Formats: sequence, C-alpha cells, structure tokens
Amino acid sequence: MLRSLRKTRPEGTTYTRRDAVTAEIHALSLIGAAELEARAAVWTSCSPGYISPEALLYFVRNTADEAQRNKLTELLLNRVSRQARPTSAGSTSSSLTQMNIQEDVVDHFIDLVLADRKEYVVGLDYYEVNFNNAIASDRLDASRRHWKHENRTEELGTEDAEVSEQVEAAVGSADPFDPEELDKKVYRLLLDDAIDSLPELQRRIVVMWREEIPIESSNPSVRSISEVLGKTPKTIAKYRDIAFESLRRRLEGKERV
Repeated sequence: MLRSLRKTRPEGTTYTRRDAVTAEIHALSLIGAAELEARAAVWTSCSPGYISPEALLYFVRNTADEAQRNKLTELLLNRVSRQARPTSAGSTSSSLTQMNIQEDVVDHFIDLVLADRKEYVVGLDYYEVNFNNAIASDRLDASRRHWKHENRTEELGTEDAEVSEQVEAAVGSADPFDPEELDKKVYRLLLDDAIDSLPELQRRIVVMWREEIPIESSNPSVRSISEVLGKTPKTIAKYRDIAFESLRRRLEGKERV
C-alpha cells in the first residue's frame, strides 16, 4: 500500500498524487531493483522505460534498501540538475550567476531529501504531486535572490526592472509540458497539433526541448539545440519562449479532459 502524503492545503484537504503517478508506482513496485535502477537512469520522457520524477521520488523516500535508495537519489539529482541548468549565455558574471542559481536549486532539494530520511518532511510532498512545477518554483526563488544581488553589486540602474528581465531570461516562459496536463489524452493531441502549426524554427526548438536536449552544452559529447540549429543560445531561448507563449494562447480555453 502506498504511503499517503501529509501536506495539507489551506482549506484543509490533503495533497494527493495524480492517478497516473499512483498507477505508475504500483506497476514499478512489481519489478526488480536492477530494472528499477536501469529505468530510473532514463531521463528523456519520450524514451521507453522512462519513470516520472514524481514516481522516482516516491521510491527515493520509501525504499528500505540504503544502497538502492542512494543510487535512485543520485539519478533523481541528475534530473534536478538538468532542469535547473542555465538556459542562456551571457557575460561571465551572468553565467556565474546562473550557475549559482542551479547549485542553489540542487542544494535545496538535497537538503529536503536528507532531512526526510530523519523525519518526514511535508515540504517534499508537493514534489510528488507536481515535480516540475516545484523545481521551477525553486529556480524562480533562487533567480530572484541571485539576480537581485548581482544588480545591487553592479549597480545596473533600476533594480526591479533589471531583476524582472534577468529572471525572465533564466526561468523562461509558461511551460506547455505541465505533467498534470500531459496526463490528459485530449490535451496531448491538442498540444501535438499546436506544435505542428508553429513556424519551422520554433517547431524544431520545441521538439528538441521536449526531448530534453539542452539549449547549450559544455560537454562536447552532448549535442545542444544551439549547435544543431546553428543559432546562439540566447536566440534559441528567445524563440523557445515565443513558441511557448504561442502554444499557451492556442491551448487556452480548449477543453482538456
């Protein structure tokens, strides 16, 4: 039987996992440890055997075998690091700030996981409900802190305006790949149609982003969107955000069941 979540909303109701995640956890509980670890190492959502981060976190929190728990934790942290990585290039100072943002997000998550091993941490429950949104929120909080500090240090003029621009660049626009929406078949069909209707450059960027190909990469063995399309990371990030906003507008108001 799955361990229930304990975090409650302001109105008093308890957080619950999405039905798709619950079914996934039940199915994964029937496979062996070696297969679970192998599948946890698959980090592209479109690949066979992929485990959602919500389900993976469940096993990180509830696996009794310490060696397996540590391995699953390592694999989950790799995903957190990828999700929190810098998305655009800039000055040396800007790049360092974005790396600090990434480290803050990863460190915060590590702190939660380690604390949860000693005593139940309700703050981790939301990550089991909507992992991507939780990490995005952490990244936004870290971005605000670090860009505010950089703007104050370098005296870049009107602080609030600069922070807003930098945070937008670091965090990106609305993400149409919300896992809660992707659980709905009609939404997935509408999203696919909307992606196909995008201008070719935007469509290619979104398709590669969906496959979790990074915008840029310092690892020569990892191909990036910027390298494939022959555009600067800043240009790729700009067109990604334009595409995401276009998808949001196209999908807004449509039935999602």
